[in-house]
Amino acid sequence: MSGVDVSEENEIKNESEESEIVEENLQNETNESVDPLEEALKDRDNYKSIAQRAQADLVNYRTRASQELEETRRNLKISIFHRVISVADDLSRAVESIPEDSDAQWSDGVKLVLRNFENFLDIEGVKKIESLGKEFDPNFHEALMYEDDETNEEGTIISIIQEGYQIDDKLLRPARVVVAKKPEIKTEQEQEE
Repeated sequence: MSGVDVSEENEIKNESEESEIVEENLQNETNESVDPLEEALKDRDNYKSIAQRAQADLVNYRTRASQELEETRRNLKISIFHRVISVADDLSRAVESIPEDSDAQWSDGVKLVLRNFENFLDIEGVKKIESLGKEFDPNFHEALMYEDDETNEEGTIISIIQEGYQIDDKLLRPARVVVAKKPEIKTEQEQEE
């Protein structure tokens, strides 16, 4: 081989290497130009995800705050009416204790006030617990006494000492009642004593 052939060969190798380097550089430049775009798209997706989570958190917060506010209102209403029902009790006792020989206008006025007050409670969702003649239920009644009673079934409420009330299916105060029980049958020996 001649010196010219070797130098041509070296030149071809150098050109080939330079060509590969140029291609590599072009490829790197292309990769570098794609990377910022891909990175920007990833950032966009990341920020979009963060924004969606923040929006969902805000919606959840608003819902929770609304529910807590409603619960606070309900508890406040229960607290107020728990105190107000004692006024209904006082008016009921006043009507029951009106003497028969009293002024009719005065007694009718007190009865009217009681009726209006009961209507107000009804409008606000405060209901009396129906108890008389019903089966005793410890969820709604408080048994203050048990009386022997042959005419009613055992566990039947035979008298109301104090009315019970509920508001929107929540108990304000249990009805205080007298409950029937079957009389004990005494043996002959117990009767003799």
